[in-house]
Amino acid sequence: MKLTSLVPEAPSRFREAARIELGKGGLWTHRLRGGPLLLSCTSGSVWITREGAPDDVVLEAGASYGGDGRGLLVVEALEPAQIAVDAGGAGKALRAALERARGSWLVLLSLAALYVVWGSTYLAVSVALETLPPFLLAGVRFVTGGALLYGVLRLRGVPRPTLRQWGAAAKVGVLLLVGGNGLVVVSQQWVSSGVAAVVVSTMPLWLALFTTVRAARGGASAGARAPAPEVSRGEWVGLLVGFAGAALLHLGGALHAEHAGALLIVLAPVAWALGSLYSRTASLPEGPMAVAAEMLSGGAVMLGISALSGEQLAAAPSSRSLLALAYLVVFGSIVGLSAYTFLLRNTRPAIATSYAYVNPIVAIALGVALGGERASAATWAAAAIIGAGVVIVSKSRH
Repeated sequence: MKLTSLVPEAPSRFREAARIELGKGGLWTHRLRGGPLLLSCTSGSVWITREGAPDDVVLEAGASYGGDGRGLLVVEALEPAQIAVDAGGAGKALRAALERARGSWLVLLSLAALYVVWGSTYLAVSVALETLPPFLLAGVRFVTGGALLYGVLRLRGVPRPTLRQWGAAAKVGVLLLVGGNGLVVVSQQWVSSGVAAVVVSTMPLWLALFTTVRAARGGASAGARAPAPEVSRGEWVGLLVGFAGAALLHLGGALHAEHAGALLIVLAPVAWALGSLYSRTASLPEGPMAVAAEMLSGGAVMLGISALSGEQLAAAPSSRSLLALAYLVVFGSIVGLSAYTFLLRNTRPAIATSYAYVNPIVAIALGVALGGERASAATWAAAAIIGAGVVIVSKSRH
């Protein structure tokens, strides 16, 4: 449905640099008539939809949005917010163009980080597991990464998360890190890095399925921006194709292992999809502080699991394992999760989760080239089929 049928049009004239206060759920609209517009979010966060634009935008405090051309612009406050609106003048048009370019580069850099860095973390986990037990490895990784990021942000003056925000971050951290990442680490004791990446690549399919289920049960929850759309025929085709690839991975023998724990990896993308869906509407801290809180919460839970399960170091960790752990802390956790959170809040889910059909190729190639692993024909075929399913779902959701 078009937003133009839901809200009245606001007056087209307003003062330069006008500041507008919006309560949660409040709307401000403006009809663009060919001139430039620079809209800045000075506090809170807002959702912006523009008639004729392919993507919606979420602005956090301190960010700006530049628009020009024609069409209805709709701003909705996701929480109590203030916006500053500046129209007219060549300087404003230049600032708007620079802001659009900056946003595009941030999206591209974030995608590149997810494609390459997260594709390489599967091999890094395999190396770290040589001398480190799984939950201790994952717990140290995320507590260290979260503490480093939290400390830097506090030194820069970023406020502490509220108790409510800590609670939301803990829920997301348990789903994404304990369920999503922790199960992958445990399973990689018995499956190769390439197979792990192929299984995890089904995550966008689970996300599409859960979004569909939520829509069937009455749409988005209270306070969400809009009802979730019903699943299309193309999405059903993509889901079936993707899950057929997962079935091939199992039937082809890649998931057959002596230890039943290898099958835990099948649950990892389910938990990650649930965490991703919840994080889009959760009351999380702003910007990177959300990532820090999620890593601290999820990492603490995994250290608790490690202690309760009796994990112990058989010997001093090797230098290879420690270097792999350091890589996972800095790149896999701080850089990767920051990029993923940015994309979830500033792009469509189809774009944010597009890493899923690139990571398996990177992981399999690195495992074969550097890790001494073997990739069967069934593994490559399953990766291609699952990737095709994810692409179909992504295209169908545009």
